[in-house]
Amino acid sequence: MLTKDKLKEVFDLYYEALVMYANRFLESKAECEDLVQDVLVTMWESNNSFSDDISIKVYLYKAVRNKCYNVIKHQKVKIKYQESTIKSLDDDNLFLNQILEEEVVRQLYIAIEKLPVRKKEIIKLSLKGLRNIEISERLGIKLQTVKTLKSQSYNILREEFKDLSAIIYFLLIN
Repeated sequence: MLTKDKLKEVFDLYYEALVMYANRFLESKAECEDLVQDVLVTMWESNNSFSDDISIKVYLYKAVRNKCYNVIKHQKVKIKYQESTIKSLDDDNLFLNQILEEEVVRQLYIAIEKLPVRKKEIIKLSLKGLRNIEISERLGIKLQTVKTLKSQSYNILREEFKDLSAIIYFLLIN
């Protein structure tokens, strides 16, 4: 276990060298400084015991290298996400499909709000992922009643969306 005095000694002895080492992998010196501080804090909190100064040195350099590697991996993930986001923003077809999808969902919720109270409750619970038996238990009604009201609700919604489905089909093929 490191004492405060030993940690201060390790900090004074290795901090600058570790920051320079991290700076080989990462561009930002401030990021390197933060990273090295994190490594030193982790070493302090871990209560590891080190047999000699060489094992401390090996631990520190490996920990800094591993942290740098994790930062670089995270940066790659962020870059890949940004590239895919830019691609999707550039893709007009995807843009139109997203708008269409959002509009259909919006219209669905408007149609659900027009349903009678009990049917509306059942459909909303169903959309939350509850099964029929769970809905019947939650609402205190028979399972068959749930099935019947759900079926009737779907028929109403299908009727409401029959014209919309023709419009969607037309938009998708053009």
